[in-house]
Amino acid sequence: MSRTKAKDEGTPRGQARREQILKAASDLLLAEGYAAFSARGVAARAGTSLSHVQYYFATPADIVAELLDRFVTAYSAEVATHYHASGGAPVARLTRALEFLLNDEAYRRDCGVFMLEVAGFASRDRGIAAALARYYEVYLKAITAIVGDLNPALSAAQRRARARQAVSLIEGMAMTRPFLRDDDGAFSAREAARAIERLASAG
Repeated sequence: MSRTKAKDEGTPRGQARREQILKAASDLLLAEGYAAFSARGVAARAGTSLSHVQYYFATPADIVAELLDRFVTAYSAEVATHYHASGGAPVARLTRALEFLLNDEAYRRDCGVFMLEVAGFASRDRGIAAALARYYEVYLKAITAIVGDLNPALSAAQRRARARQAVSLIEGMAMTRPFLRDDDGAFSAREAARAIERLASAG
């Protein structure tokens, strides 16, 4: 994402101001959705002026694109951590990673906002479209590596193709997870992991 940096962006004070704006933006996005999202609304929620917000982010889309970048960076790292945290067969490690992903309330909430709200606007804004492309590339890279662990015999192209299917499966389950009983969480993770294992092993 190319943008003009604020002069104080590299200073502790500048970083704190940007974090304040991004926190307010995230809260606003979660509360009101992207259709009602605006720089003026972010400024009001952050308790600062509109010009202050625009000093760090030229457009509302720039704010959302950075939030999306942060979202995928944080959660791809979390999934990798849970997957590699302990030993066992790849499908068992994948199950543990999916138990986190499908049962973490913050992830499900943020995923709903970004995938349902923000993705709908990607066709209208280059910055958001670019951030969404980065999101899927990072996500796909992580799942492609896991698919390779599940079936090392797959070619690079096969791993990536099946990882795309796995990503769709995971996102679909993340969207429906809030409608399941609390005790269905572990079951859903196990079934998702088994489905991905079958995808990886299919001829």
